[in-house]
Amino acid sequence: MRKFAIFLHKSSSGMLIARLLDKPPKAGLKVINSQGKVVGVVADIIGPVKNPYVVIKPYGNVMELSSFEELYIR
Repeated sequence: MRKFAIFLHKSSSGMLIARLLDKPPKAGLKVINSQGKVVGVVADIIGPVKNPYVVIKPYGNVMELSSFEELYIR
């Protein structure tokens, strides 16, 4: 697993928004929380090139993530 983002908030459309820490991942990669549970998949990269954000499509009823929780990809 590789740490790649910090969770910020859930959007009004239900997507999860996180700040990228590393180079942008490919769309469709599974996103895992700090407990090792799959949270969703990478849907899009948005924002400025120097400070991008990742949009994550959650799986079903995603458990509550706390703000600033670290997210990982495999």
